Amino acid sequence: MAHSPSLLTATPQQPMLLVCTSAAPAQRAEIDHLIENVRSLLNPVVQIMRVSDSTHPEVVRSFGFTVLPAFVLLQQGLELWRYSGPIDSADLFRQLGYQMQQPSFTFINSQLI
Repeated sequence: MAHSPSLLTATPQQPMLLVCTSAAPAQRAEIDHLIENVRSLLNPVVQIMRVSDSTHPEVVRSFGFTVLPAFVLLQQGLELWRYSGPIDSADLFRQLGYQMQQPSFTFINSQLI
């Protein structure tokens, strides 16, 4: 799947959690809180980037999401995990924690040790 390279190649080795959101104020506030919780545990191991469907609709469309918010975990341009729909901090941490245990996360695992 081709994605917008300009937004997704800031640090090629570092995994990135892309958070696609709508411009709705209520969703924005909820996602801001969620991102801060995730950032407090995963920074600097995982870069987190928010992409609004009103600011970068081409990026959101490139992933084919029909429900927002949506989350995509990328590393070296490869999509490792995705989730679409509301999610709370505990579920997001659980999902990301599971992904960090996968062989594709060798880079992260070496950074955490």
